[in-house]
Amino acid sequence: MTTEQPLVSVENLSRRFDVSPPWITRKLARQPRRIVRALDDVSFAIQPKRTLGLVGESGCGKSTLARCLAGLMPPSGGVMRYAGRPVDLATKNEPKVRRAVQMVFQDPYASLNPRWSVEESVGDPLLAFGLAKSRAEMREMVGALMVEVGLSPKDARKYPHQFSGGQRQRIAVARALASRPEFLICDEPTSALDVSVQAAVLNLMRRLQDEYGLTYLFISHNLTVVDHMSDDVGVMYLGRLVELQPTESLFDAPRHPYTQLLIQTVPSLDTIGRASAPLKGEVPSPLNPPSGCAFNPRCPFANERCRIERPEATALPGGGVVACHGVQEGRI
Repeated sequence: MTTEQPLVSVENLSRRFDVSPPWITRKLARQPRRIVRALDDVSFAIQPKRTLGLVGESGCGKSTLARCLAGLMPPSGGVMRYAGRPVDLATKNEPKVRRAVQMVFQDPYASLNPRWSVEESVGDPLLAFGLAKSRAEMREMVGALMVEVGLSPKDARKYPHQFSGGQRQRIAVARALASRPEFLICDEPTSALDVSVQAAVLNLMRRLQDEYGLTYLFISHNLTVVDHMSDDVGVMYLGRLVELQPTESLFDAPRHPYTQLLIQTVPSLDTIGRASAPLKGEVPSPLNPPSGCAFNPRCPFANERCRIERPEATALPGGGVVACHGVQEGRI
């Protein structure tokens, strides 16, 4: 991690969802309101031209975080800064930032409008942000973007149903690049693709990052992919960021017990022919999270303090942070 000013930083970002039954139902059953804390005081920073990988089990808040940063969902609290300046992507008052921040979604079959041609989908940002002054200029720019992602300019006249999943995801990348972004949020962009296609899309994204100087937030549940793509890795559990380290340090010496258990599930040459042990226990319900450290029911190192007091993030000697009483006390 460097001391350069981050391109993107968030401080104490939170997002709550009210999942309560209707008012009359609650009154008759004498039930309190039910609130889910999908994001709980998440803080991190991403330096320019670097990639922050974000991992964690399903339901830990990764996609909610992505949607908040992309301006698709307003956060309930916290601050986001872009190039050091506080911004609110949930409003229409930040056109320059909205152009600079784009997102590649998980499902290539759902992220493209089936009624729009590829030219319309990729060209719409060009017209919306005034990057193309005419339809003719827009078509020319769309053709160049298609070539950039490994497709033919002639493909721009086709519709999404005429492409494979890997080709659709390339189109989605082209659409994200159309507005000339600086920060690209990638929400599990290869999880719906075959393994061979995944490699091609990941190599494409690495090449585009080098060519355009892009900054990535790369979300995935695949630790091998995150290791390949990321400069730094954050680990989320039940809405909180429990560990953040440079990639090499995190995989060589994970500190949080949850990170250690995640890395133990990654296949390696040493585990060929042996069944990998699944993570013990289940993720607690976000409607009723455990007191203290949310991981304490599954943690082999938990003590009474872990069950009562929620750990705060503390700095690690080699860079990064971890939120764990056991690490702070030297027990782990």
